[in-house]
Amino acid sequence: MAKSLPMRRLLTSLAFLALALPASAQAARKPPPAKSGRQKIEFGTSYYVLNVPAGYKPAQKHGIIFMFHGSGGRPESYESNYAAAKNKGYLLCLPASTDPQGYSDDDMKQIVEIALEVLATYSIDRDRVFVSGHSAGGFVTCHLCSDHPEIFTAGAPVSGCLVNDAMARPMLKTPFYVVSGGKDFNHNQSKQSVEDMRKAGMEVKFDEPPEWAHNPPAEAWQRTFEWMEGLVPPDCAGLLQGARALVEAKQYGKAAGALKKLAGAKSIYAKNRAELIGKLIDEAAEKELEAAGVAGDAKKAVELLKKAKAAFAGSDAAARIEAALEEYAKAAESGK
Repeated sequence: MAKSLPMRRLLTSLAFLALALPASAQAARKPPPAKSGRQKIEFGTSYYVLNVPAGYKPAQKHGIIFMFHGSGGRPESYESNYAAAKNKGYLLCLPASTDPQGYSDDDMKQIVEIALEVLATYSIDRDRVFVSGHSAGGFVTCHLCSDHPEIFTAGAPVSGCLVNDAMARPMLKTPFYVVSGGKDFNHNQSKQSVEDMRKAGMEVKFDEPPEWAHNPPAEAWQRTFEWMEGLVPPDCAGLLQGARALVEAKQYGKAAGALKKLAGAKSIYAKNRAELIGKLIDEAAEKELEAAGVAGDAKKAVELLKKAKAAFAGSDAAARIEAALEEYAKAAESGK
């Protein structure tokens, strides 16, 4: 079993950690059925606590907050921090480290597996997968957002933030809200991390109430949730969700139309999320072009691209599809 790491040694371990996707032992695991309420779910060498609001509806997309405990803590001690989130339809997931004193390499891999399990089981808004943590859990927050920006979309470490330039580069479009009171023994470390993140080009808000110590009042968590809520205004959330649903339905042109409506949004976060969805549309177009290229003959390629033309009409990728269709149509007419 991997040795547990206390908070002061966490960064050294995680700096060399390449997080893996689910191990074979967990790949065959059958996730618990989706249901509302509180559950304590055994997972690998540890467990996680999952709070699903009573108003959970699979037909809707719900935000989720992953919350990580500090060194010496347990998930149960932190459940009340984001109680307000449940009232607004958010799921709250609190993974436990194997050893309460810190997070091991295996714990970090397991956290990713837990996240993937919950995201696959419940109807989650992939543009509102937020991460927060206290003390050592704040360090975990930083590393998860850096190593997996494709999963975790925004981070709010409290009384524990440690980010260097190499960590910042993968999450330039991952907003952060860092809380560290003036009397927190991690304050200088957090402050330096914020400066480094800003130099790298990250969007960071730093909250440093002078009287707050390492264990801040409940207001700290209230502030972080209000920040999370403000990232995606309701009108932007609806457009993002609609665009993702259209991409899943392979109606790429209509998805692009929904994204264009976000061009004038005031939320930088929403614009960045829209850009990522736009990349999904471009990637889908490239796959269609590749499929035409290996179709075997020009006539088959024309058939494929005619379908693609309809699906991508109205998107920026439409011009590439149409140009390729024209080329293959000419080749088909000449018998090549």
